[in-house]
Amino acid sequence: MRKLADETARGGGWFDRHQKGAWIAAGATIVAAFIAALVPVLGSSGDDKNDGAVTTPSASGSTSGSAPATPPSQTPSSAPSPSASPAGGPLWQGKMLLDTEARDLDAAPPERVGYSDTGDVYMLLNNEMSGWNETLIAQWTEPGGLPGPEDCSNVVDTLGSRSKVQLTKKTVLCVRTSERNIARLKVATLDEGGALNSRATFDTVVWPAN
Repeated sequence: MRKLADETARGGGWFDRHQKGAWIAAGATIVAAFIAALVPVLGSSGDDKNDGAVTTPSASGSTSGSAPATPPSQTPSSAPSPSASPAGGPLWQGKMLLDTEARDLDAAPPERVGYSDTGDVYMLLNNEMSGWNETLIAQWTEPGGLPGPEDCSNVVDTLGSRSKVQLTKKTVLCVRTSERNIARLKVATLDEGGALNSRATFDTVVWPAN
C-alpha cells in the first residue's frame, strides 16, 4: 500500500503513465494522417505548372504527357500551271500570237522555233496560215459551237492538208501536230488593211494524241 502511494506521489502512478502513452499514440496517428493527406496536394500543385504545354511525340510515336501533340500545319499546294495536263484535260490552253516565225504546238506553251523541224504552223502574207513539218490543218465549218478533241481529230482525218488557209475573224481550225497531238485554233484578232498583214492571235487548245 505504501509502495502504491509512493508511485502516486512521484508520477501519478501506472494509470497516468498509460493514459499519457495513449494520448501520445493518438496524436502521432493524427499527424501521420495529416501528412499523408498533404503530400498529394503538394504534388498536384507542381503539376499545375505544366498546364497548356504541348507534348512532342517521341520517335516511337508515344507521348510523355496527357496533352495530345499538335499536328503539323498543312501548307496548301500551289495551283497547277496552265501547261499542266490533268487526266483527260488539255496539254495547254490560252492565247497564242502567230506571225511568220513558226511555232511548235507540242510545247507548252507553244514556242517560237523558226523553221526548224519542230515547227507546226506559221503565217504568210495576206493573213494566210500554213502548216510545217508534216502538220495537217482543216477548217471547222459545222454550226453549233466549237469542236472538241474528237471532233477535230475526225475532221483532220477527213479534210486535213498541208495547204495554206485564208483566215477571217470567224475562222476555226483543227490541227494535227508533228507529234500527233490535236489542236483547235480559233481566230481572236486579225490584222487588217493590206496584203502585208501576217499576224493573228488565236484562242488555242492543244489535246494529247489519242
